[in-house]
Amino acid sequence: MTFVTAESYIGHLGLDGVGDTKGMLESGFRQRHIKRITNARVKSAAEAQLSVEEVKEDGSLLKAHTLPFGYAMLLPAFRGVPALHSIEGLVNPRGFVLIDAHQRNPAFPNAFAVGVCVAIPPVGATPLPVGVPKTGFMIESMVTATARNIGSLLHGRQATARATWNAVCLADFGDSGIAFVAQPQIPPRNINWASQGTWVHLAKVGFEKYFLRKVRKGESEPFYERFLIERLNIAKLKEAGV
Repeated sequence: MTFVTAESYIGHLGLDGVGDTKGMLESGFRQRHIKRITNARVKSAAEAQLSVEEVKEDGSLLKAHTLPFGYAMLLPAFRGVPALHSIEGLVNPRGFVLIDAHQRNPAFPNAFAVGVCVAIPPVGATPLPVGVPKTGFMIESMVTATARNIGSLLHGRQATARATWNAVCLADFGDSGIAFVAQPQIPPRNINWASQGTWVHLAKVGFEKYFLRKVRKGESEPFYERFLIERLNIAKLKEAGV
């Protein structure tokens, strides 16, 4: 198996790493005999053959690779919502919605955006473009801030709520996994922690069952979840003035 990525190193994750994700993923790849090509872009794909270009730090060509395959999976670069493309002031050139600190679009103050459609600048310069992921808890914090701000506007008050964009992630490897906490997700961070083990896989399975139960019951944030999150000091909203 060969893993091809635009990331400048394994474990970058679009976040310039979290904790020791670089070392953890490199070790995981070695244990599973997975080869890797970083700083790479796909030039072309043909039947049973992939052409890949590996670039230097300045973006110039370093090496061309021809990879034969029996099965290949390609993840194209994300784009924004097609219906919003080319609306000046609303989206960036890739179609992602521009927002301020309160999830509002500066040009269209009545427009709010949350989740994958939000425009987030890359974390540092890389030879090839690397997008910033929008993780679940981070999106929940966006939604919480947006709901508070819309409510304030409906009651004649100013929009003041700001999302923390904290990230809590469980990456399942089937029999193991990696967990990380980044507060906030975009550096500089106050917490920059990562760990691995079988417990991550078990936690992922448990969370899936818990999340689906919340969906069935129509509960977005039960009181015991709020209590636990507060005890862990992983807030969804920034305090006023912070």
